[in-house]
Amino acid sequence: MFKKFNPKEDVSSSTSLKSSVQRNIRSSILSQITYLSLPAWKDQSAATEASIEHAEPAAEEKEKEEPTSGKGKGGKKGGKGKGGKGKGKDKEEKEEKEDDGEGAGVESVLDEFWPKKEALGLTKCHDRISIFTIHSVPIFFQHFDGPFIPTLKLLHKYPDMLPRVQIDRGAIKFLLAGANMMAPGLLSAGGKLPDGLGKDTIVAIQAEGKQHACGIGKLVASSADIKKAGKGVAVETICWIGDDLWKVDTIGL
Repeated sequence: MFKKFNPKEDVSSSTSLKSSVQRNIRSSILSQITYLSLPAWKDQSAATEASIEHAEPAAEEKEKEEPTSGKGKGGKKGGKGKGGKGKGKDKEEKEEKEDDGEGAGVESVLDEFWPKKEALGLTKCHDRISIFTIHSVPIFFQHFDGPFIPTLKLLHKYPDMLPRVQIDRGAIKFLLAGANMMAPGLLSAGGKLPDGLGKDTIVAIQAEGKQHACGIGKLVASSADIKKAGKGVAVETICWIGDDLWKVDTIGL
């Protein structure tokens, strides 16, 4: 797909997408790549919990003091009025935060590299290829109306995003030349093909002895059928280390 891709010649337009379109894309990506909907736990979470626990006793003490001060200004009723006003203010602040996207729940893996407030850019290229960007950095691409595929650089940061297959050492040079992966390279001693993968599954292509995925591809048949056949093309290679998309750091707006 990106064997002969030239950003200067193959880009037709770039734009920042509307919020409604971004929401639809976000929803589609999360339904397609469920890993991205998992919580993105951070080290600050423990500190946040501690600060909440520290704040709760202080709030309770304040509530105990309010009736006393209320009695001095006209009794218990006055205290209630003051407290009610405070609750109204808290409610307004909460609604404002929700409108701003705060307090919407635990941050997901997707939120780490595509925060809800960040605009998603779209760069349209020849051959119906769409590249989606954050601050001009490619994160996903799509061919026609096909699945959203992460860039290889993004996959290296989040290696559990896609299911993995593995080719043996002998197939590496062919992968890095953009060739499709044959079944023997996955079924040999150095290869791996997990059970249960369906036809057209987007997979990370690992290589024997390598830490990171060397490419991304699409299964041309289910893993069961590939094992049964034992020959022929098993994975249609989509992108790989060193292709023209790999060389692009920024594109579009």
